[in-house]
Amino acid sequence: MDLNGNGTIEISYIKQRFNAKKHPDVLLGKKSEDDVLCEFLDTFEDHYATQHPGSKDRKITLPEWLEYYNNVSCGIDSDDYFEAILVNAYGFDKP
Repeated sequence: MDLNGNGTIEISYIKQRFNAKKHPDVLLGKKSEDDVLCEFLDTFEDHYATQHPGSKDRKITLPEWLEYYNNVSCGIDSDDYFEAILVNAYGFDKP
């Protein structure tokens, strides 16, 4: 997802790909898709910053990405289900 090879995932790219339409709070009208996206983006940096103070910069680096999804995957019993989460969240084509 690092399209320009600079070591970060551009927020604009995630915004284009991330699909929050089926998020429960969006479906209930409690939050907008942009609200959910912003909260989602904050989770990358918030978690990473607990171990790496001063790292918040509104950019998502590969270590932040990997640490976030490593933690997400710990609570998922099946690789197939984890793959489905990524495919559905980002609109990736299933391999």
